[in-house]
Formats: sequence, structure tokens, C-alpha cells
Amino acid sequence: MRKTIVSVSFLLLTAAIFFSACVNEDSIKYQRYYSDGLDVYKIHCQNCHMDDGKGLAGLIPPLTDTTFLKLNRKMLASYIVYGLEDTIKIHCIEYEGKMPAEKHLASIDLAKLLTYVTNSFGNKQGIFDVKEVEKNLNDYIKANN
Repeated sequence: MRKTIVSVSFLLLTAAIFFSACVNEDSIKYQRYYSDGLDVYKIHCQNCHMDDGKGLAGLIPPLTDTTFLKLNRKMLASYIVYGLEDTIKIHCIEYEGKMPAEKHLASIDLAKLLTYVTNSFGNKQGIFDVKEVEKNLNDYIKANN
């Protein structure tokens, strides 16, 4: 009986340690991406989209429309890298201005920036992984060639 209790206790402890290690690793990655993404945002995006993500009146769209960000998740990296000239609708307001291209940003910087944007300003969409960013960019290139 005592061996069974010790064995079960050991298994439960091992499972708890394994589970907490996985959660902590994912949590650490998310926090690192989010924090680094804020730095990228301040350098490349904040001048237009503002520190609160609300944009500039009817000129520059806000980053606060969770629905828009979710529906266009696969396009967000392309919007940043290649710029945006299309008319878009955010919170029922149409925006027609041109967003400049940021072709110099590496995939890791895009992943961090998108993790920050999609988890700030009232958004909660989880981490953007580098592989997801690269796939989305490749899919965009294929579709537009």
C-alpha cells in the first residue's frame, strides 16, 4: 500500500512539473514576444497609430477592432511588409490612406510586433509565431504573382 501511494505521488509530482514547465515556457515566449513587439511598435507604428492604438481621427485606422484583426490575421504581416493602399473598414469607418511598406522587418520582428498588436488595445489573440508569419507572407506572394 505504501509503495502504491509513493508511486502515485511520484507520478503526480512528475506530471505537475512537466505541465508547469510547458506552461511556463509558452508563457515566457509570449511575454518576450509581447515586450519586444512593443519596442518594434514604438519605432515603426506608434507615430501613426498612436500609443493607445486609436489611430488619427478619420485619417489613420485604429488597431482596436478585434474582429478586423481576427478576420484578416493571415494578411496582417503582408499589410506591414508591403504596405496597404486598399480601402478598409474599421469600426464602420472607411479608411483610404496609404500605409507605407516596412520591407526591412525580419520575420521574427513581424511575429513580435503582431503578437503585441493582436494582444493590446482590447485584443486578446495569442502569440504570432515566426512560422505563421512566414507562411502568411509566402501565401500572399503566391496569390499575387
